[in-house]
Amino acid sequence: MRFVDSHIHLGSSEYHQYYESIFSLIQNTKIQCFCMSEDSSSSYQTIFLKENYLENSNLLQSFVGIHPQFATELVDVDSFHNFFYSKLENIDGIGEIGIDPTYINSESKNSIESQKFIFDKMLMLAEQNQKPISIHSRRSVSEILEILPSYRIKSAVFHWYEGSKKHLKKIIDMNHFVSFGPYILYNKEKQSMLREANLNLVLLETDGPVGYKNCLEDVMTSPSLIVSIQYLVSTIIEKSFKDTSDLLLANAKRFMNGR
Repeated sequence: MRFVDSHIHLGSSEYHQYYESIFSLIQNTKIQCFCMSEDSSSSYQTIFLKENYLENSNLLQSFVGIHPQFATELVDVDSFHNFFYSKLENIDGIGEIGIDPTYINSESKNSIESQKFIFDKMLMLAEQNQKPISIHSRRSVSEILEILPSYRIKSAVFHWYEGSKKHLKKIIDMNHFVSFGPYILYNKEKQSMLREANLNLVLLETDGPVGYKNCLEDVMTSPSLIVSIQYLVSTIIEKSFKDTSDLLLANAKRFMNGR
């Protein structure tokens, strides 16, 4: 049986001391991880992990990109562009990218304009190189849905979906994916949202190393958490654990390969 964590930041410093055990876990349990980046530094780290731990395996899918938190006027777009093409053969996708008004900060020169500019540059790279994208859409789902049709994107997932059911329907109509995280274990509203989704367009994620409250408080977010999430999802959608695993694996393959 195979598992897929569609959004985890293995390049984060919180994981560094655990790399040997984490990559041993990934290989032994066959958990495929879509490893996300947030800026140039973490993009380099993601590619380093791909090249040094799982280069000859599809268990690590490397995503590079600029997160809206770091999409400031100070970003050296040309440098990122050069890095991207120098490592293109080891880049599987682009993420985490998007728009998020909560990160607007005049001191760091982060504005909606700078976020849209960087998002546009990331979407152009995705279009030109036919790479799937992972989207950060907090408080910006409507705006992002208006932007995406302007690009020929291979496939897109709205990671950690927190939008409305109305927006969920539009995402499904546009044949984009949505991803649900550990909150599905205890949040009734999100469980209801899952029931509204097209199951063929659903992915699961841990978003590690982000921590959680309730039943997961003080627990290190490991890729292994995806197994528990998947088990609960199987009960919510009323499918066997194996059938749920097969469904999610097929979804992940279509997301990576393009619908």
